Amino acid sequence: MNVLLLFLLAQQPAPAVKVDSETVSGLGARNIGSAAMSGRIAALDAVHEGARLTIYVGAASGGVWKSTNGGTTFKPVFDKQPVQSIGAVTIDPKNPKVIWVGSGESWMRNSVSIGDGIYRSDDGGENWANLGLKNSEHIVKILVDPTETNTVYVCVPGKLWSDSDERGVYKTTDGGKTWTKILKGGNVSTGCSMLAMDHAHPQTLYAGMWDFRRRGWTFRSGGDSATAPSGSGLFKSTDGGATWSELPAGAAGLPPKPWGRVAVAVAPSKPEVVYAFIEAVPPLNALYRSNDAGKTWQMLDRSQNMIWRPFYFANLIVDPRDPERVYKVDGGLIVSTDGGKSFSGIGGGAHGDFHDVWVDPNDTDHLITGDDGGLWFSYDAGNKWVKNENLPVSQFYHVSVDMERPYNVYGGLQDNSSWVGPSEFPGGITNHQWENMYGGDGFWMFADPTDPDYLYAEAQGGAVGRVNRRTHESRNIQPLPRYQEKKLRFNWNTPIHISATQKGTVYIGAQVLFRSKDFGQTWERISPDLTTNDPQKQKQEQSGGITVDNSAAEMHTTIYAIAESPRDGQVIWAGTDDGNLQVTRDGGKTWTNVVANIAGLPKNAWVSSVEPGHFGTGTIYATFDLHTFGDMRPYAYQSTDFGATWVPLVAPDSPVRGYAHVIKEDPVNGSLLYLGTELGLWVSVDGGKQ
Repeated sequence: MNVLLLFLLAQQPAPAVKVDSETVSGLGARNIGSAAMSGRIAALDAVHEGARLTIYVGAASGGVWKSTNGGTTFKPVFDKQPVQSIGAVTIDPKNPKVIWVGSGESWMRNSVSIGDGIYRSDDGGENWANLGLKNSEHIVKILVDPTETNTVYVCVPGKLWSDSDERGVYKTTDGGKTWTKILKGGNVSTGCSMLAMDHAHPQTLYAGMWDFRRRGWTFRSGGDSATAPSGSGLFKSTDGGATWSELPAGAAGLPPKPWGRVAVAVAPSKPEVVYAFIEAVPPLNALYRSNDAGKTWQMLDRSQNMIWRPFYFANLIVDPRDPERVYKVDGGLIVSTDGGKSFSGIGGGAHGDFHDVWVDPNDTDHLITGDDGGLWFSYDAGNKWVKNENLPVSQFYHVSVDMERPYNVYGGLQDNSSWVGPSEFPGGITNHQWENMYGGDGFWMFADPTDPDYLYAEAQGGAVGRVNRRTHESRNIQPLPRYQEKKLRFNWNTPIHISATQKGTVYIGAQVLFRSKDFGQTWERISPDLTTNDPQKQKQEQSGGITVDNSAAEMHTTIYAIAESPRDGQVIWAGTDDGNLQVTRDGGKTWTNVVANIAGLPKNAWVSSVEPGHFGTGTIYATFDLHTFGDMRPYAYQSTDFGATWVPLVAPDSPVRGYAHVIKEDPVNGSLLYLGTELGLWVSVDGGKQ
């Protein structure tokens, strides 16, 4: 009887094992660095607490970091929050334990991340509460009334890629429990670009309003051109935002419209002095100054570092003691000591691409600045800069590994080149063990699987090189256009792919797919134009709006994802940024666009990644990205028949958040999938069912 019972029990199905985020929460990630190159700092604030200087740093996609010893050491204090992109950090002027953070960076480049509203901590960053504005996506400035600190103003540019009502200037009088919009734009694409307060009379506010929109193939600051209407403007309130007056463009010294982005700052020691940077039609784009609280204005400096790329650099900082000393962040950091009449560069020695400056009110020669390369300190008014190399907030576009033991990690960083470092080391991995291998903005980087002395690395716009990792000798191997051919369209984030089946074979995509079988020495075209080739999305030279800004960042109708099947080198997949998913089963002789077979997928979605299966030649996984159309949902699919039919891998009620960047199939267990989105890493142990 006992034997029979045991036999019957053994035949019963095992109870289902619940696998959720708590199940894998113990599998902690190791931070392997590096802080040597660091990453973009979007906002910062600091306060003296006795003899101690406390600093809060907001990273573009690395959360909030806190130092209690003037920057000698930092710790992350925002890691448990659902978003990590920071646009504003402000310390309560009466209580240094109260910290306000606006999520969502607002230096609106093509790769900017998103936030989910405004946060407050009452214990110096140990705990946080989201207090609303959850659909704002981007916040650029938070101001606290120094006389009544439950009164807070928030400057919200709003959504970058789509229309939205949640943008403008918001106010709370109860510490964030409730919010009121006190200034709205003239249309659904106009939000607040900067907010300034007269701290001696905190009911007096100045707000820059900005009409803007980015699309995958173009960007406009202001209207669609230098002659198109724009909702941008400069506004003033003297009653805490209850009423506003627009300062008249084209009068009292201000330039005529249309305008683009506007930055404004009030001199703390002399509040009738107001500075405004106004992106206007050249040659009227410049720094403007008012000596009478905005009644009249004078045009001053319009040097290169004043007017260059205002969508990315639009912040003015006035010395708290000297109204004649004003800082402007840009590609270089510049300062004026004569009230804005002339400027000098003081950013030498730092990385460059500056975004914020903190001036010590107790010693105004003591500066802290954040740029695309991290956090920098000066103790002599900017003559010399020091970087402590202790903020590991690098922004990796892509990573790969080699087969060494221990394996090495390769990756390209936003504005910080391409690097390689070890995955582990006795005693821990230090900064100096990371090695810079290639320049520019770093993107794809792979070790050559056939020769450990070489690797492939890439900068923006498809500038791919083959690099000797021992000598650092590099050779540009990017394919060139044919004689009298129009330009090849290489995406800002051009894909390269290394064959797993054919020695020396490399792929790179423009509008056509290139293949090299000799390590990049020569290239052959193995496809026609695989994109939609829409001419309306190929006008990058006209991109920018008020200020033309033509870079590879808006290059469109391009190949964006490439993968060769690890089981059959004749099967190659190519996805484009304008919605095509193409496959060849004969090494490039013929191609089939299979995207129409995916039910429910909106048109023109970026194919953000393709992953051929390791266990079936016809198996393909693909992720699609629609955030450039304002759709932040994740899209991931699988096909087992070369794209003839598809099944979705992310259900509408799935906990997966954030637009999808990449999907990977485990090479040992085909049911184990990894999905990377803008807001996290997700794991499925059942082939994508949950």
